[in-house]
Amino acid sequence: MKTFIKWLAILAVTFFLLGAIGYKFIEYRMLPSLPFVEDTVPQAPDYKNSDFWFAHPEIQDTADLIPANADTSQDIENKSIDVFFIHSTGYVGPGGWNSNMAHENSETQSLEYMLSSMASAFNGCCDIYAPNYRQAHLTAFSNEDSTSSFAALDLAYSDVESAFEYFIDNISNGRPFMIVAHSQGTLHGLRLIANKIDKHALRERLVAAYTIGYWLPKNMFERTFSNISLCESAEQTSCIVSYDTYGEGGAMSVGLRHWYPEGWETTQVGDIACVNPLSWNTNTAKVFADQHKGAFPVEFKRTPVDMVMANNPEYIFESLPDLSPNLTWAKCDESGVLHIAEQVDNAFSNHLNNADKSYHVLDFGLFYGNLRLNAIERSNAYLRKIESQ
Repeated sequence: MKTFIKWLAILAVTFFLLGAIGYKFIEYRMLPSLPFVEDTVPQAPDYKNSDFWFAHPEIQDTADLIPANADTSQDIENKSIDVFFIHSTGYVGPGGWNSNMAHENSETQSLEYMLSSMASAFNGCCDIYAPNYRQAHLTAFSNEDSTSSFAALDLAYSDVESAFEYFIDNISNGRPFMIVAHSQGTLHGLRLIANKIDKHALRERLVAAYTIGYWLPKNMFERTFSNISLCESAEQTSCIVSYDTYGEGGAMSVGLRHWYPEGWETTQVGDIACVNPLSWNTNTAKVFADQHKGAFPVEFKRTPVDMVMANNPEYIFESLPDLSPNLTWAKCDESGVLHIAEQVDNAFSNHLNNADKSYHVLDFGLFYGNLRLNAIERSNAYLRKIESQ
């Protein structure tokens, strides 16, 4: 939310040049102006319709692309595992509490970025399925109207669950799968695991869950999950990978909203789960940059003007940039925050210069090469386990 408020300030000055009046105008235009009302929500997606899938093995999409210098030597040729990818927040308005998923909206462009820098990291092991859903507005994570915020998040989750049920019943044909998600997608992904996988036979088909970029309180493994644990090694399966990335000395300073079986709660930074993506374990040792396999230099094609005007610039990636290896060390601190070397004046710099030093939008991109190789490693470990049974 801090990032969004900064965008609002930038927009007010650079786009309208109206000072405080401009800021208020943009805030009025971009933020939901009325409480959540179920009768006014956008029409639900029909996942039988391919238009509601941003990535699918039967269509050519950005999730199929591979960086030219990526290590593909270990890629699995005959893919027998699927990825169910839950995208993060791209919807910042204008409109109501949930996106109407219209193609012309600016958030559609952000989904193109998510497929390129996040989902594509898993195409070395798996077929990728990425549903569109009525994502909640960014302000649902901080708005004082918590009743509307939770209702918007519940609606978004209902689409994710509906898409997953369609995927399981009509697409997967009994194949093993991964859950891969970021930010808002991770919030919904953890709830999906709790409701549809953890206590059900489906957990035997779960290779792993990469639920990244939204901190995971350790108490969820007591209160929410009964059978699925945190990943402690590179080849462990049926487990959860979680981390949230900050520059050295940085940390989130505000609470986050989490779903528990008892209902919604706002949790504070504390005892959260952190799996180091350079070592794939949970200890607090610094892992040096020689273990870093390559970062994805993200290209953002959506401008502030596109956001205000709800405009999709319709940039489609035809190729992906080279990865940058040996970029950073990584270390989980005692509280569970993942720290990296602060990036300055390069493709991975935090251009908004947030005081908390968050690299939130780069949670996947910074560790793209490691994620790609580990997804293959876990897939092979899962297939070996199945063959031995």
